[in-house]
Amino acid sequence: MVHIDSELVRLLMRAGYAAAWNGLHQEAIAIFDGVGAVRPESELPVIGAAVVALLSGHYEIAVKTLREGALDLNPNSALARAHLGVALRLHGEEDEGRALLQDVAMQTTDPDAATMALNVLAMTPDQLKPI
Repeated sequence: MVHIDSELVRLLMRAGYAAAWNGLHQEAIAIFDGVGAVRPESELPVIGAAVVALLSGHYEIAVKTLREGALDLNPNSALARAHLGVALRLHGEEDEGRALLQDVAMQTTDPDAATMALNVLAMTPDQLKPI
């Protein structure tokens, strides 16, 4: 297998998120699939794909992708759990999503996941919906 530098992987992930947030969903998925091919043990490109599903309004797919993809790869990923909390809330499972986000906010040592969870907990369901 060809070694891909970690800095290049981070850059590709940023490009994938930029594409996703700018409506280039197919391009974002292609980027995340590429990152997944060189980092098959990482849940991060799977989280990226779930974000594309969220931005596309496919909340059930995002929930499934996070549960059966990202969390299967890394059951302890606070970032995957925080994203799952968002997906659950958007899917209408407010209580389960909020409980998961509160758990992440209180128990994780990952500052990015904790900050995300706290910020999302402060949002109303209407504020949470992607624009």
